[in-house]
Amino acid sequence: MKLYIPLIGSAVSLGIGGILLLHVVPFFISLGTLVGILLFLLSAFLISKNYKVGEYLGLILSLLAILASATSSTHDNSLLKFGTSLYISVLDILMVLGFYIFPILYIVLFAKKLKRSMAYK
Repeated sequence: MKLYIPLIGSAVSLGIGGILLLHVVPFFISLGTLVGILLFLLSAFLISKNYKVGEYLGLILSLLAILASATSSTHDNSLLKFGTSLYISVLDILMVLGFYIFPILYIVLFAKKLKRSMAYK
């Protein structure tokens, strides 16, 4: 799997979630989501063009996504409401994909690539 695919997955998940929450959350949250999406896509683009900085930016963004969601009481409360409605359940699934699954997948792929590059030295 290409290293940048999980970053695009996070961007798409956050984008769909951001659209669903557009008039529900404060404007600055929507703006922050947009900035995050653009950074994930920038990192994916840089990786696709073989810029090392893109790989490290992806790592930092992935770690920040996990940390930000794990420390958010709003995200915790939302997960506790999983299954109460289709809307909440879809948002929770997108949150888990965008903030956990894709970032963890990126970190694993990054570590494997790093290990391979060290083995060849």
